[in-house]
Amino acid sequence: MAESGSTNPKSQSVVPDSALGGLKRDLRNYEDGDDTNNFSIKKSRTTTIENTSQGCKKIVPLDVKPLAIVEPDTPKLSRQFWKAGDDDEAAPVPLYCSNDAAVRVHPQFLHANATSHKWALGALAELLDNSLDEVSNGATYVHVDSTTNKRDGKSSILIVEDNGGGMNPSTFRECLSLGYSRKRNLANRVGQYGNGFKTSTMRLGADAIVFSRCRGINGNNPTQSIGMLSYTFLYETRKCEAIVPTIDFELVDNKWKEIVYNSTEEWVDNLETIVRWSPYLSQQDLLDQFNHLEEQGTRIVIYNLWEDDEGKLELDFDTDPHDIQLRGVNRDEKNIEMAKTYPNSRHFLTYRHSLRSYASILYLKRPDNFRIILRGKDVEYHSILDDMMMTDEKTYKPTRSPEWPDQDEMVASLKRGFVKDAHHHIDIQGFNVYHKNRLIKPFWRVWNAAGSDGRGVIGILEANFIQPAHNKQGFERTVVLSKLENRLIQHQKNYWSSRCHEIGYAPRRKQKNYESSVTETSRPFNNINVVKASSSTLAPAPFRTYVEPSGRYQSPQVETRERSSDIKPQIGNHGLGTSSFKETCSVNLEAELQRVKQESAKLVSELKREKALLELQLEESKAKIQKLEKTQREKELLELQLKESKARIQNLENRQEGVSTIFQQERARRDVTEDGLRRKLRDASDVIDGLRKQVESFKGKRML
Repeated sequence: MAESGSTNPKSQSVVPDSALGGLKRDLRNYEDGDDTNNFSIKKSRTTTIENTSQGCKKIVPLDVKPLAIVEPDTPKLSRQFWKAGDDDEAAPVPLYCSNDAAVRVHPQFLHANATSHKWALGALAELLDNSLDEVSNGATYVHVDSTTNKRDGKSSILIVEDNGGGMNPSTFRECLSLGYSRKRNLANRVGQYGNGFKTSTMRLGADAIVFSRCRGINGNNPTQSIGMLSYTFLYETRKCEAIVPTIDFELVDNKWKEIVYNSTEEWVDNLETIVRWSPYLSQQDLLDQFNHLEEQGTRIVIYNLWEDDEGKLELDFDTDPHDIQLRGVNRDEKNIEMAKTYPNSRHFLTYRHSLRSYASILYLKRPDNFRIILRGKDVEYHSILDDMMMTDEKTYKPTRSPEWPDQDEMVASLKRGFVKDAHHHIDIQGFNVYHKNRLIKPFWRVWNAAGSDGRGVIGILEANFIQPAHNKQGFERTVVLSKLENRLIQHQKNYWSSRCHEIGYAPRRKQKNYESSVTETSRPFNNINVVKASSSTLAPAPFRTYVEPSGRYQSPQVETRERSSDIKPQIGNHGLGTSSFKETCSVNLEAELQRVKQESAKLVSELKREKALLELQLEESKAKIQKLEKTQREKELLELQLKESKARIQNLENRQEGVSTIFQQERARRDVTEDGLRRKLRDASDVIDGLRKQVESFKGKRML
């Protein structure tokens, strides 16, 4: 390379003389058998094979002494989720973390990625989605349960198990990889980002181990795989990249045989890592987990579950033996008591803290042959329609726009009504918005009106044309979502104002019915030509603002002065009192002012909403620009790192060639020395043989 000043690396060594001297000393030590030299040879690990109870060959290392590794100040991972991402700056960092130029996925990304789930039950729903997607592969159930960690005998672990098609070794690694998804753009599949399994397991606990068994298809043998996604292992061993130890087995001649890809040593290392950092104490304990699966299926075990600020588990397994609930802010004791009094509102009041309540409404339709089992008891499917009364149906179809693809599919059926407990005037309202059969926005409160307006109105809508967010707990903020929100607000307002009196609220005056109120007020004047005219012609006219054909704004005061002179003579001619006319005008004025106020408030609200949408679009544009700038900087940095890596590789190649040359020279010198010694040995042997013959001849002569 130009930087090193070398010409031809094959003909000229680029290794410094000082390095050559050190290498020569090491070579001499190597010849002398010194074990302290730098070129010590790593002895291969000797293994043997034993049979387990499942007929699986068990690899057992022989004569391997564990290394006594001293780890002072080993960092410990926090058991609280929102603190687990804080790195311990006092803990030692391996040198290759900072000196290695390779680009890797840091273990802290696993935790950062999981923070998209603010709600733990939303993370559990991701795992239920994966099991439901396996219905096409024969899944008939998913069982969510808890048990005790065998390693410490006291902590709880979470288990999610289904009898779906399982995963072969290739699919298994795709599942444990970041960002890989085979569900993208598939019909009736919500998942598409390839993050659901990783984010959900890491949100519920620090570690997860997966067991999966797959039938042999297309002539392939059945397989079973074990993989461990452990943030504790990565954090406390100070790993600089996300490592997922996996081992695979294949059924051959009715016996499970290990699948070795690179080397048996690597396979054993993965097994030892899994046994050391998992809840299971031996390889046999790991293999026993497959006894829970029949011919196919997947079993996910999540352990080292997160705790709250008080040191208690975030997931509550004690309150209800057949439920998994949440502690903390999602749990409202007042709502729990209200749910006992108002059973038709139970899901609204309890879904935030109860997995059983949330899972019962999680899917708009559930396959008849698929069961969700929670801690040994089936979760009964529940339709929100069963909680509604006075139901009607509307069709929602947004205005066509050239910016939106698949506009023919942008239509949805909205079912709205009052909850059956609405007569009690409890504050329950919101729309359950589904996407491809999956609940994304439970009881979405779109209308935040002052007072009691809107109470009791709930609805159901399946909006497949809106993109859900990564955590499936909301939708991406787009123009389509904004238009849907505005339309739902309007639907709720119209339904409430027209039917609230049927459940005991005072009737709400409709804005479009001002004419009827004016006509009733004007009944004493029905024999007068002025009042006999419709309200749109005379009565409200003095109080309406309008724009002339020229576009000039006409104030209501001017119009009042202009028409007052025409009204007064007609009053005098018909013998009407001035006070009676003033009272009528006052009523009309109040009604018109009220209408203007309502329209102004509506206009202000719409302007605020449009402003918020524009600000959101502006923020998105800024974020995109920053992302592009960051991508450009990262590209430049990667190019620089690539150049440095190439330079290092070239330097290493040159050094390797130099070392190879030294080895060849030393080998040639040793061969020459050995040849000389052999010749001298042969000459000496010949001399010895000659002397021996002379001695024997001399002895014979003496005897004679």
